[in-house]
Amino acid sequence: MANIQLIATDLDGTFLSDDKTFDKTLFRTVLTRLKAQNIAFAIATGVHQSRINRLLADFLTDNLAFVTNNGARVVSGSGQVLYERTIPVATLQKIATLVAAFSPQPDQGVVYSTDDTAYVPRAFAPFVTDRHMKYFQKMILFDDISDIKTPIFKVTMNWENFDEMRFYTAAKQTLGNAVHVTETGTGAIDIVPSGVNKAVGLQVLADHLGIEMAQIAAFGDGGNDIEMLRHVGYPYVMPNASLVGDFLPVIADNNHDGVSQTILALLNQNAGH
Repeated sequence: MANIQLIATDLDGTFLSDDKTFDKTLFRTVLTRLKAQNIAFAIATGVHQSRINRLLADFLTDNLAFVTNNGARVVSGSGQVLYERTIPVATLQKIATLVAAFSPQPDQGVVYSTDDTAYVPRAFAPFVTDRHMKYFQKMILFDDISDIKTPIFKVTMNWENFDEMRFYTAAKQTLGNAVHVTETGTGAIDIVPSGVNKAVGLQVLADHLGIEMAQIAAFGDGGNDIEMLRHVGYPYVMPNASLVGDFLPVIADNNHDGVSQTILALLNQNAGH
């Protein structure tokens, strides 16, 4: 534990319980203890900043760093944007063509994300519920990709009761190296810029902090965490995850604040030495 300088965690299925909550008192204890040992904390997630700001509203002045949109955007603990990668318009057009031709259509919707806005193709407007939209500051319906005037970090397709890996395969075949396709572990597929993943984002943050990837502990549960887990010194995988590899165990699952509990156990172990 002595050489851990940064702890990063995924949100959905990892830090957050299934109902998207967490024990705030316990997390406050974690942050206080980490600060005392000068260990940084980062959220490394597939989602965008405005959703995180809503989930972690009580902790936004605690110098948290953020790797968002599966690594397409990195923000330091002081709020400095360190890295941004967006999807070229020509590639967005190819994604739109692929989605339009794919069967079955994503019955849970399609969203083109900026950090605060959900651009939704008009055809998918009926599928977008308040549950989906509560995490964006605004939603804009569009008819054609050329209507989008803001850089897009990520495109998400979501199905209910469908093996989304079929779309994953089609997207890899059609789009090739123009993008990075990843499954989220929640029935959705995310498409982010080529060469982008959480490990890339964490590397940017590590460089900024002047630390090595070997000095990072990371927590994850899904396919979009795998690069991050393979590149850090202390990769922790949730008990409910199906990821296979040489990973460290988390004390409890996401519904019992396993991430916070494991961090405290690590800190206690360190204090005992």
